[in-house]
Amino acid sequence: MYPQLIENPGGIPVNTYGMFMLLAFCCSFLLVQWRAPKVGIDPDRLPGVYVAAGIGGIIGARVLYAVAVEWKELLANPAHLFSMSGVAVYGGVVGGALAVLAVARPLSIPIWKLADIAGPSVLIGMSVGRLGCFFAGCCHGAPAPAGGTPLLPEGLLGGNLHLLSSPPFLTATFDGGVSRLLHQPLYPTQLWSFALLGLLCATLVAKWRSRAFDGQVAALTLIVEPPVRIFVESFRADERGYSLTFPAPPWVADLFPGLASAGSTPDAAIVGLTTSQTIALAGIALGVAIYALRRNAGVAPEKVIVHDQMM
Repeated sequence: MYPQLIENPGGIPVNTYGMFMLLAFCCSFLLVQWRAPKVGIDPDRLPGVYVAAGIGGIIGARVLYAVAVEWKELLANPAHLFSMSGVAVYGGVVGGALAVLAVARPLSIPIWKLADIAGPSVLIGMSVGRLGCFFAGCCHGAPAPAGGTPLLPEGLLGGNLHLLSSPPFLTATFDGGVSRLLHQPLYPTQLWSFALLGLLCATLVAKWRSRAFDGQVAALTLIVEPPVRIFVESFRADERGYSLTFPAPPWVADLFPGLASAGSTPDAAIVGLTTSQTIALAGIALGVAIYALRRNAGVAPEKVIVHDQMM
């Protein structure tokens, strides 16, 4: 749609995707920084956590993509792992979480309280990051019904949005970027993710005030985010393929075109669960387990930290 924010002939261009990824990290860290003093975590002790989250997130995102999608290239040449030819959001979340766990304990930061404020922060980061996907033309949806009224002036971006009077009501057309489906209406799955994840973040931020135990917001994050991802993936043309396939009647593919569009050779008679949908199901199970194990833990005492203001 608009992959390069600033073209720099003879120099390094500024990619829109990279700008939104940086903005996503900033939004996540700012939300943590704002909430941390309210649960007794000194924000001055968090920069190391942010660095760990960023590095772990990048490594995890790259590793999952390489293992799930490029495993043949990886077996032939292990150095391909460092090519940064693709990343996976869920890998970034897992990698970032593991890195934060590794540094939080040595810093004596309460893990469950940090997890509670990190849950909504991860969601807002994922939400903003999907705008980067939209402008880059990646992570787009499967082919959608044609027609509709263009919403953007012709030539403003490398594509357009179209308003329809029936579902899905909004489609996107990409004329460039990294999209593999050009010049045809697609389900705007990136914009769906942006809106739905932002709504979940706001809901969990509001829930924080009435949480019954430390870890509740983190558990709820793991429970409520995966259904959004499973739904969006059901309309997404995810060429990374399936983790599980099974035969289904044609109406299933018609209703959820993304289930039949994964991989390089779509087949309406064969549908399946993508890697992301499988990880999402595991996330729900983990969230339920945390909720069950922590439900009687209560909320540990919290002392609001107020920094002296210098005049």
